[in-house]
Amino acid sequence: MAIQTTEVVNSDTTVYTSTANSAITFATFTNYTAATISVDIHVVPAGDAVGNVNCVVKGLEITATDTYQLYAGGEKLLLDNNDFVSAVANVATGVSSVVSYTGI
Repeated sequence: MAIQTTEVVNSDTTVYTSTANSAITFATFTNYTAATISVDIHVVPAGDAVGNVNCVVKGLEITATDTYQLYAGGEKLLLDNNDFVSAVANVATGVSSVVSYTGI
């Protein structure tokens, strides 16, 4: 397993890109500020662009100093080569992402 950390900004931010086939086993989005931040999260097939068709979470409000866990309880998101997860926040700084993944 491996971990990738990313700062989510106010434009499309790739938080993980699959190389070969992989599985995301854990993903969090943490608001480390004193104000609520809104986040959109997309799971995008290789060759596609971020858009409404691949949005899995829209307008998620993460309150001050809170964390949202996208995958929990043994769930996994299986990805092919170059599939990716993208997020965008409504502010330039304040949200970090941690993704744990493994090859399959």
